[in-house]
Amino acid sequence: MKVSLPKFSLPAKLKIASSDKTRGAIILGALILTLALYHWDILKRFEYVTYDYRCILRGDRAPDPRVVVIEISDDSVTKIGRWPWERSWHATLVKILEKLEARAVIFDVIFSEPSDPAKDAVFSQAIQESNRVYLAEVAETQGQAGETAMLKSLPEFSGHAKGGGHINLEADVDGVMRRISPIKLVARRRVPQLSLAVALDEFGTGLDEVTVRKNELIIPVKNALPVKVPLDASGNFIINWVGRWKGTFAHFSYFDVVSAYAASEKGESPLIDLGFFKGKFCYVGTSAAGLFDIRPTSLEPAYPAVGVNLTVLNNLLEKKFIKPLGQTENQLILVVIAFALFWILRISNFFRAAGFTAALAALYQGLVIGSFILFSVWVQLVYVLFLIFTAYFFVTLYNQLSVTIERAKLVKLATRDSLTGLYNIGHFKMLMAAELATLAIRRDRALSVIMGDVDNFKHTNDTYGHLTGDSVLREVASVVKSNCRTMDVPARYGGEEFILMLPGADAGEAFKVADKIRVLLNQKVFFNEKGDFKTSISIGVTEVSVEEKDLETIIARADRALYEAKQTGKNKVVIASDSPRRPSGTVS
Repeated sequence: MKVSLPKFSLPAKLKIASSDKTRGAIILGALILTLALYHWDILKRFEYVTYDYRCILRGDRAPDPRVVVIEISDDSVTKIGRWPWERSWHATLVKILEKLEARAVIFDVIFSEPSDPAKDAVFSQAIQESNRVYLAEVAETQGQAGETAMLKSLPEFSGHAKGGGHINLEADVDGVMRRISPIKLVARRRVPQLSLAVALDEFGTGLDEVTVRKNELIIPVKNALPVKVPLDASGNFIINWVGRWKGTFAHFSYFDVVSAYAASEKGESPLIDLGFFKGKFCYVGTSAAGLFDIRPTSLEPAYPAVGVNLTVLNNLLEKKFIKPLGQTENQLILVVIAFALFWILRISNFFRAAGFTAALAALYQGLVIGSFILFSVWVQLVYVLFLIFTAYFFVTLYNQLSVTIERAKLVKLATRDSLTGLYNIGHFKMLMAAELATLAIRRDRALSVIMGDVDNFKHTNDTYGHLTGDSVLREVASVVKSNCRTMDVPARYGGEEFILMLPGADAGEAFKVADKIRVLLNQKVFFNEKGDFKTSISIGVTEVSVEEKDLETIIARADRALYEAKQTGKNKVVIASDSPRRPSGTVS
């Protein structure tokens, strides 16, 4: 047996979206959450990842041609011997670079331990005569008090050097090098970063003339405009990477430089052009395996520490820096994006709203990447994307919940009686038709129908008023629902009549349910200013045969049993005399 169920659908032009007030509250909440995360820098690891990708997308660029690195590389260790070398080698290199008119010789090595006195003296004399040597220092914690002190080269070296500075490298929380401290305060002494010390001499400026103002390191330059170095919120200098280690800067082997000069002195043709070193800033540092300090950077996972320091010098000489956008500017961007989201998410069409939201995210990402590649400005990306997708998710979720709730309300209006909350008769008949189809297949299954009518209801209305009558109907519905199983289907037939379908119940079981409803309702006392009163209900019961297909016939049979209950005294339950398998003694 096929049963056609009535179709239900929402109106075609129904559009349910959040109100401006609710939408604004959701976006404001997302903005406050994002600002809190930004304040505590919770998503900084993700922001660092996006920053590194921006560095990679920008690609390599040409370094300052004046910056040169002389590597203490694997081939030099093989040819000269195990590190550390005799200091006469360093004295030789200093003298060679002096004769080649190098602008500066910067050792990214600390000579803190004495060695052969004679060879130390030779190195000290070479430093003194050159007057172009810079030596590294390291700020380290000493003693139980945790005081910071500088680990420096021996006084006979550092005392004759032209200058020096710290080479402390402190990675971000993810272990990647992105910034350095330009000036450290150690024992009340300002210690410049090694490359900054070299640059200050190049600019003709003393360290005491350098100031910090509004997240900028201001370096006066003789006969020129001052150099303004952008700093982050912690006062650190963000390294503007030139490129990968092997692809940038001029690299020379320590041994090759020495041997080339020796060959030139003998009148032989050197393997490298020694004239290249004239006017160059020559960094000397380790890159041999097992010797150099490996630092992961934004561009590659293994980068020698000397490369970090010479990149800082390259930035200072070129005056090309990474400018991190300030906290106020980044927060203002978040507010502007929140306003843009408010207008975008007012669009009721789901696909258009999604498209515009994705377009906003893509446009902002493009602007952020473009500003970095073209202007070296670091604008926060992750927090804005977090705001966009968080606001979109919760506004969309709210919209969908609103649609679901509204649909449920419309379904309820279409299937439920507004006064009692029971099913209306139309929906009841649809469910009963479906149950009859099931009964035709499962022939061992029982099915019964109960039909009740409140006794003397017109008298109640006339005496106590229609509002009281409505209260009586609601109370009857409450009693009916409270005595139903989950599978039972209670409905309001119309007026003061109720109907109940009990799948799986035969006439005897249905009689017990009906009689319980009758007894409970009869015990109720209704309070009214005109006097308290009671009411009762008459109920008819019928069982359904597996052969029956016409639900109107079944309802009519239950109605006849109800009529009999009314005619024989009311406040009783009667099973239809022609009900299949009618049990005996079933009138109360």
